[in-house]
Amino acid sequence: MIGAEILVHARVFRYQAASPDRSWYVDIDDLNDQRPDDPIWYGYFESHRAAIDAACNQITALRDNPRPGERLARE
Repeated sequence: MIGAEILVHARVFRYQAASPDRSWYVDIDDLNDQRPDDPIWYGYFESHRAAIDAACNQITALRDNPRPGERLARE
């Protein structure tokens, strides 16, 4: 859908990981189709700031590189 607006949200959580470089979890999901087990994008990071930065960068990429007529690919 050309010109359609897709609303997303990012969630950031402290994660109990075996490795300290993966202690923060972040995901991005579609507000109209929230499925915690199937986010649009996710990642694990060593710091809260790194997780937020990665989510912001991913949202920017989704905004700047839309694919008209295609649904957002889920990872």
